[in-house]
Amino acid sequence: MGSKTLIAAAVFFFGIAASAQMIQLDPSELNSNSNSAQDAKLVAVQPIPASEQQDFQQAVKDIHFDFDKADLRPEDRPILEADAEWLKAHPDVMITLEGDADERGDIVYNVVLSGERANTVKDALVEMGVSPDRIAYATGWGKLYPLCLQGDEDCWSRNRRTHLDTWPPAGQEERHFASRY
Repeated sequence: MGSKTLIAAAVFFFGIAASAQMIQLDPSELNSNSNSAQDAKLVAVQPIPASEQQDFQQAVKDIHFDFDKADLRPEDRPILEADAEWLKAHPDVMITLEGDADERGDIVYNVVLSGERANTVKDALVEMGVSPDRIAYATGWGKLYPLCLQGDEDCWSRNRRTHLDTWPPAGQEERHFASRY
């Protein structure tokens, strides 16, 4: 199991951000945020073919945010609309939404803000017609996975994002996760 998978499971159980555990589990094991055990269902997800993975990586772009904000920027709405169109044209592709923050701010603040960014993207994709069942999880990683390590605005602006990725990640075997939709 990869480190992101373990972290996502920990985030789920400790209630830091809304996410789904990415290993097989019994619905009775879900945390108290679930309305009932029947809200959860176990979903088996096959990896997508390499050609479709490559197409996803070329077509689907990350969404960026302004400093200290979790609102969609006007210039990112068309990018997200194009992402939604690609996803609707490829209904078998499951995705994850991974919110990120720049290095400024403390750990808890950045985890919460990056989680809000992931949920903003999730809500917008659902509003644009992408089924919420296709989103394995939407969570915030805070400043754990920066794209850029320099301490300047250009670098920080690249780290303030929600990264869209396929589920399971490329090269991973079949995964099971609990979906609450």
